[in-house]
Amino acid sequence: MTGFRFFLVAALLLPLAACEQVFLRPPKVETPVAYGPETERQVESALQRYRSLVLAMDAQAVSEMYAPDGVWERQSGPLVGRDAIRQALANTGGVQVQSIEMTTSYISYNGPAVVHTGDFNQTAKLPNGKIVSVAGRFEATWLRSDSGIWWIKRMLTRPNAKPPGN
Repeated sequence: MTGFRFFLVAALLLPLAACEQVFLRPPKVETPVAYGPETERQVESALQRYRSLVLAMDAQAVSEMYAPDGVWERQSGPLVGRDAIRQALANTGGVQVQSIEMTTSYISYNGPAVVHTGDFNQTAKLPNGKIVSVAGRFEATWLRSDSGIWWIKRMLTRPNAKPPGN
């Protein structure tokens, strides 16, 4: 019976040993982003690089600006991960970005992230030759990678509502 008790005790303690890994160790605390003009210049520079790559319609480079699990929030539904973002940008069906401007309204700090909010104006040429313009707000959540590169964790764009009759 002693062997059975040992087995029973071992079977009951094994899950608790796994819990030690999760519950008893202190959680990893991410270092907050340094507040100040240098961080804001870096984030602004990253936004302008993003804007330039969108204008160049470089799907691969734009997707690499996102964190590996980054999210692009769109009206047609979110895209998660670099592969999904790259595929969507590579398959525009002949739409060509003619111009894009992104201007900062404000930058806020949220622990290891920087939340960057502003306005955008984009003009694109459709496959049928029609030129369309869209304006609205953007919100980008930026994280700094271990190598110091700023990645987009989440990009959300909200077009302005169209006036009635348009």
